[in-house]
Amino acid sequence: MRWMRFTLPLLLLISPLALGQKQYTEGACLLLQHQMVQFSAQPNSHNYQSAKRAFDNHCQNPIPAPVKDVVLTNVPAKPVTVGSTKNTVITKPVNANVAVKAATPPPVKPVPAAVPKPADVLTALFAPVLAFLGSILAMLLLFVVVLVSLVFVIGRYAARIKGALGEWALHKVLAKELPASYQHYRNLVIPTATGDFTEVDHLVLSPFGIFVIEVKNYRGWIFGGEKQPQWTVQRFRSKHQFMNPLHQNYKHTQAVKQQLGLSGKDGDSVYSIVAFSLHAEFKFQIPANVKYTDLVGDYIKRFTQPCFSDEQLRQFSARLNMAKAGKKVLRKLHKQQFNY
Repeated sequence: MRWMRFTLPLLLLISPLALGQKQYTEGACLLLQHQMVQFSAQPNSHNYQSAKRAFDNHCQNPIPAPVKDVVLTNVPAKPVTVGSTKNTVITKPVNANVAVKAATPPPVKPVPAAVPKPADVLTALFAPVLAFLGSILAMLLLFVVVLVSLVFVIGRYAARIKGALGEWALHKVLAKELPASYQHYRNLVIPTATGDFTEVDHLVLSPFGIFVIEVKNYRGWIFGGEKQPQWTVQRFRSKHQFMNPLHQNYKHTQAVKQQLGLSGKDGDSVYSIVAFSLHAEFKFQIPANVKYTDLVGDYIKRFTQPCFSDEQLRQFSARLNMAKAGKKVLRKLHKQQFNY
């Protein structure tokens, strides 16, 4: 490629535009680019530096090459021999523009765009609406599934949920109204004398007695009696029976006495209380130890006669704490006894 070292400067010198114009032609710029590529491996060489300098200074806006129509004129006539006589036919000059026009095919007319069908137009218009309606339908379906699941869960565990709400309401009352020296236990599972287990909703340990509380979160009218084995709750036309809560809580108090080793006079200091929610309305003369939830704290504070020493209270607390620590295992055993 040594010939380019001399050819390129020569072309730049003899180019009619090189002296009169600041920008080189496109052809000269292509040659400069070619020289730069050839000597790119030697960026410090004179050939590469001079080509790059000329390209940067004079090829930023290269001059396009002029477009000229090629016209073929003065075409010599060809002699045509007919028989023995030679006749010379002089052909006319052929214009190159006419030849190019004749060879150029006619322009292709643009194909008109297909007219959309009415069905396609309606589909395009209503596609966003249909997508929105689809999302709304999916959300409604999800809401229905969640609602049905919620109704199923509530229906299956309604009694347990109602009982938990009632126990929590009593817990707030006792925590607010009882002195800090009173020890409060919830949902204790205690073994009985017969070998099974029973669950105590609330137990309050104080120097003035031990209070075992059964919670009933019923709505409606309550019918019953102190010695009747079954009580009745009625709400509108719905009516069902449940075990006398006084009899039910008697089993709890006996289990607490056994757990704490109480008998005789000390056993008489274990008191049974049944707490009903404010949504219940009694239709009979209720016993003194059947109270509304809001009145349980006041009822317990009526007992002011000391009956247990500090040492006894520490022993009771230790045994109840042991039952509280093993509540998960004992509750599992308590549930299993209903499956047999």
